[in-house]
Order: sequence, then structure tokens, then C-alpha cells
Amino acid sequence: MKLITWILSFMLLLCMNAYAENIKDPYKDIHYYKLDNGLKIYLLTNEKAVNTRISVTVNVGTDVENKKTCGLSHLVEHIVFRDQRVPHRDYVDYLEDEGATYVNGYTRRYETEYFATIDSSKSYWIAKIFAQMLFDKKVSDKDLKAERGAITAETGEKNWYEKYLWGISTLMEKASPPKDNLYIESFGLERLKKLPPDYIEKQNYRIFSLEDVMQHYDAYYYPANMTLKIAGNFDIKQMKSIIEQHYGPITLKGTASAKHPPENPKLNNKPFYRFIEESGSNTGYIGGKYILDNYKKYLILKAYTKNLAKRLQQYLRNKLGTTYSISSSHFGDRKAYIAAICFDGLHKEFENNLQIVKKTIQKDREHLDDKIIFDALKDYKKNYTSVEHDSRSLMSLISTAESLREKHNISDKSSFEIFQSITPDEFRNIIKTTFKPENSYSYIYRDYYFFPMEMLLLSIITIITLFLAYYKINLIDRIKKAISYTKRDVLMKRRLSNRFLGVMVFISASIIASLSFAWLKYLGQKYIMGDGFYISTIDIPYSYIITIVSPFLYIILFLVIYRFLFNYYAHMDVIKNKIYLVGNKIQSIHKDHIKDMVIEKWTIKNFFKNKGYSILFWKPVLRIQTDQGQSYYLRTNNAKYLKEDLEKWLNNV
Repeated sequence: MKLITWILSFMLLLCMNAYAENIKDPYKDIHYYKLDNGLKIYLLTNEKAVNTRISVTVNVGTDVENKKTCGLSHLVEHIVFRDQRVPHRDYVDYLEDEGATYVNGYTRRYETEYFATIDSSKSYWIAKIFAQMLFDKKVSDKDLKAERGAITAETGEKNWYEKYLWGISTLMEKASPPKDNLYIESFGLERLKKLPPDYIEKQNYRIFSLEDVMQHYDAYYYPANMTLKIAGNFDIKQMKSIIEQHYGPITLKGTASAKHPPENPKLNNKPFYRFIEESGSNTGYIGGKYILDNYKKYLILKAYTKNLAKRLQQYLRNKLGTTYSISSSHFGDRKAYIAAICFDGLHKEFENNLQIVKKTIQKDREHLDDKIIFDALKDYKKNYTSVEHDSRSLMSLISTAESLREKHNISDKSSFEIFQSITPDEFRNIIKTTFKPENSYSYIYRDYYFFPMEMLLLSIITIITLFLAYYKINLIDRIKKAISYTKRDVLMKRRLSNRFLGVMVFISASIIASLSFAWLKYLGQKYIMGDGFYISTIDIPYSYIITIVSPFLYIILFLVIYRFLFNYYAHMDVIKNKIYLVGNKIQSIHKDHIKDMVIEKWTIKNFFKNKGYSILFWKPVLRIQTDQGQSYYLRTNNAKYLKEDLEKWLNNV
């Protein structure tokens, strides 16, 4: 039996190699070399290409910035396109006048890129112009002023409230429990540093001087910190000569370069399950976690998930009609990756789809048929055989070659050559190790459990309950203290708190309750269940019970916080023989116990003694002194009038 299996595998490999011999390696014409000044160069020519695309990337981006320099990389990107010696003082307009298209630049976290596409007859010309644009700068304050305006139009004006909104969001973020993060939890990657907020960038654009801009330019814009890529229809020897002539003499030496964070993921060998309810649709991502430490592994997983999606599509959609689409899904960060299948389905069919996907992956892991491997590789080979001859597609080939060299340290083989070397045994082994149960990945979105809009109904009930409880919480005191009176009994009614501040008290209590509830859930899960996000790993029906119970637990916590943390009184009711201060609590002052009433200046010392809040907090307050030694400070719009009204009440007038 083993001999037969070996013979079949050998024949499969022969068939694959025989098929591959007739295919031209699309990467074989890529030329890579370095100039003496350190500039990295990738060239790819194709006589069928109509246009030529040029790209220059600089290892500088927003990650190198702090609050003081925030926005400089973006501003320099704009200034690089400026020069007072070219038409319009702007290379974008100049290049477009000469027939170039897609002329633009982008500033990302770790790099800044400049690119353009032009008719191949001007390939050498645009290579010269980019050298001039990047290294021979002559700009003035006039150019800086123009680009300040352009960037402001791009990013928007600075608004006074942005600083405060950012401060509030930052405070809330710091006060909240850690957020769920796949790459930190499952791969142990470092959390990326937080970049300065947008409002600081908008503010800095106004104050950066031309000297600031050129210092940043001088620090990062030097050949050894750049990569030049050209793809299109041109003569390689002539292009190399042009590059040597116009880029070779550049001797600029900078002092800095953007540094990428460490790419050192480690699998925790624990399944990653997340179940999200009431998302409005049913969508599932089922797959495995893996570390991208081997490019061949990446190709195998891409080929396998694409083939798996095809097989499941043929069964679930074409045969059963229980899904709309199934696709391969690959994503990751710093070599921490997920290989998965993405699919959807109607509510009644989704669970069945989910089980079929899981069982198919498990079956493939236990035994993967040679035919499936052959079909998977044959289909994936189309990525190499169906390459278009346009400059954009050719540039993507260069990007793959660059990634192999820079990220995988592979310079002696192309992507296609590595693909050709895949054997059935390697294919099976990668599938078996990647989709191990301890490295499984599931992210499931569900629409509802019992009926559509059930969560909306629950939210409405929660909000109504919350408001009713908010307004009726003083019933505790009414029952406890046997307080009973009607509107008919009220002789006088006065506000103690500003309505706006009453709402703010409500919001403050809600925020504190939300943060407290979030921390209680997180810490409870972490120290009791060993996972701070344990609840999200529970699927229906138990997760549904938690979803239903959580709002009511939150309401209880809110009421506790609101009643005991805030000394809030909204108004006072005066009846025949008592004054009632009514809010989240009720305090009564018996007429016979009132000893004195005095108007006092507002002081910070007595602020938290006030029965009532107001925006106009500095106004005088009325202090009621009882014969039992108690003092009540009543906040009012006019303490003098309140004193007169209460004196009339005391005297039965």
C-alpha cells in the first residue's frame, strides 16, 4: 500500500513538473541590484507593455514622528513634488502635462511612496525626472505656503473641540480594560505605539518652517534609504545607464530611517474562538493560526484555502443552495497570520454550513487526496500563468520579489520556482500542522437567536428600564421612610439643580457604571476563567443567556453607583409641615426643627454639601440650620427670594 502511494505521489510530481516546464517564470526577468550609494533598484521590462510605471519608496513615515514633528513626513511628501524651476512649480502638473497618469504620493506608517505611469516611449525621461524631483530640490517659503493650504484642504481645518474629544477618548481608553487583540493574545506581539492625534498634525502644519521641512528631508531622503522600482517596456541596458548617470552620483547621506517593529510572533497553542451576536448577518471565518516563517508554507496555504473554498462553493451553493459565497481569507500582522475560509448563510442554514466547513477541514487534515493537491496547485498556478502585461501588474511582480528578498531573505529563487518545488508530502504536512485543533481560528457573526430584531427590543427595554429606574430610584426612601404625599399637598416647589447638570449626572453615572461593569467582567473572566475574553468564546445558547442578563446586571450596578456615589437633588417639595429634598435620595426637614435660615456666599468648601448643582455655581446659597445641629445648603437661582418664601411658609402666611 505504501509503495502504491509513493508511486502515485511520484507520478503527481512528474505531472506537475511537466506542466510547469511549459510555463515561463514571470519573475525571471526581474533585475535587482544596488548602486554604490546604497539605492536599491528593481527593474522589469516586458515588450508587450504599453506603459511604464515608476515607484520610489523612502523608509520614513508617521511612525518616526512625535508630537513636535507630527505631520512632517506628510508635508515633506508634498514639498518633494514642488520645485520653482519646473512649470507650475509642481511636478504633478508638469508630469501630467507630459502625459503621465496616476501621479501621486502616499505617506504611510513606515514608508513614503512616489509613483507615476507614463507611455513607454518616455520611460527614460520619467526616470531622469524622478531623480531630479527627489534629489535636486529648490523650494521656497512660497512653495511651503501653497502646500500648507493644500494639506489643510486634504486633512481639514483644525477645530477647537478636537483636542478635548481626543483627551476624553484617550482618558476613556486608559480607564477601560484591555481590548481583545488576536495578535497580542495568540501570538504575543508587542502593542504598536500610539501615534499623535490628528489635531496636533493639523496644528503643526501652521507652524512648520521651511528649515524644519528641509531638516526632515535631509535626515531621511538619501539613496541608501530608498528603493527605486520601474516596470514597463524599455531596454534594460539603457535604463541601467540612465539610472547610473542620474542616481549614481547622488552622495547624500542621511542620519535616520524608519524602523519596523519586531516580527517575532510565537503561537500560544490555544484555539482562538470569538462569537459575535446580533451582527445583522451570518458570517463565519474558520481556519488556522500560523507563523509566516516560510514562504512555501504561505503558497501552500493560499493554494489550499482557495481550493477548499472552491469545493465548498460547489457543494454548499451549487448543490444545496445554502450560501451565497465562500472565499479564501488570508490576513496577518508582522508574520502572525490566519489562513481561513469566509462564508455566509441564512439563519436556518448557517449552523449546518458551519459544521460542514469544520468537518471538511478536519477530513483534509487527516487525509488529503493526491487529486485535491494536484487540483489546488493547478488552480493556483494561474496566478503565474495569467499575469497581465500592463505596468501595474508587472509592478506587483516586483513587489513580490522585493518581499521575498526583504522579509524572507530569499534572493536565489523566485516565487514561481518555490511554488514548483512543492511536493505532496510538504503540502499535506503544512495542512496538518496549520489546522491543528490547538491552533484553530473561528470568528462567527450571528444575526439573532429566537427572532429578528430581538437585540433591538432588548435595547429598548433596557433604556426604558434605565430611565424609569433613574427617575424612580427615590422610591427606596419613600418606602423605607414611609413618605407619602401627593401633588395636591405641595404648597411650593423649587428647582435645586440645573436640568443640564441633571443630565450630566445621569451620563456620569452611566459612564462610571459602564467602566466598572467592563472591568468587573474582564477581571472576573481573567482570574476565574483564566481568559479575560472568555465570554466571547462561548457560543449559543449559553452566550445568549449572558447577552440577555448583562443589561440588567448593568442597570443594577448603575443604580448602586448613582444612588451612593452622587449626592444629587433635583428639586424641593414644601408641604404643610415638611420640606422634602427630592433626587436620587429624599431628605426631609421638619418645620418644627428649623432653627435658622441664612444666605451665605458660595464656597468651594461647601460645594459638595450643596443640595443641588448648577452651572452658575458661584451664586449665594441658602443654609437651613436645624435644632438638631444639621445644616442644609440649598442651591437656588435666587437665595433671597427662596428665603422670603420659606419664611412666609414658616409663619403660615
